[in-house]
Amino acid sequence: MIEDYQKGLILNIPVKLPYAVLEKVIEEKMQEEDDEENGIAEYAEVKFVWLEKNPEVDYDITLGLRLKAKTFLFKNKELELKIHLKFNFDPVTNQFSLEDYEAVGENQNKLMNKIVQIILNKFLQKKVLQKSKQNLSEKLQQELTKINSKLKENNEPAEGLLVDAQLDQLNISHFEFAPQDLYIYLSLTGEAAMEVTKIPD
Repeated sequence: MIEDYQKGLILNIPVKLPYAVLEKVIEEKMQEEDDEENGIAEYAEVKFVWLEKNPEVDYDITLGLRLKAKTFLFKNKELELKIHLKFNFDPVTNQFSLEDYEAVGENQNKLMNKIVQIILNKFLQKKVLQKSKQNLSEKLQQELTKINSKLKENNEPAEGLLVDAQLDQLNISHFEFAPQDLYIYLSLTGEAAMEVTKIPD
């Protein structure tokens, strides 16, 4: 084999994550709040959750919530609100964080909207902003280990063809918030080589 032949493997892969999948995760997380002190369940029951691309330039995405109030003034009333979110991602450090947000009541009653905003801002400050910074390096390393393990287990994709592949790095280059989906752009680097052990008839 020619020694200076480059065996480098470079892959750029867009991963589509539909908002519908994220909505289910958010609903489950909010239901878990029922058992936590100072959670949103203290003030309202979450009835419905949705995500949508934010038309405003200042924000990336909007989280919509339909709630059934538990507070004295609006007990059992259904409230609707939207949380506009802006995120920041540093591909060098793999730091993902919530940069800014705005909570807006979507109800006809102005007093109701104001109270909803106060309650929601209190919840966001206590439960969301404190956990908004996430370093994804460890999670990416875990996924890299899983991928390499799978590559070793399945090194013969077809009869007579052996593949020796090892990924060295798995990184996220950027995120894109599309109308119906979140796109995560992955960059993978490593080495790969193939060996033919049998020529098909």
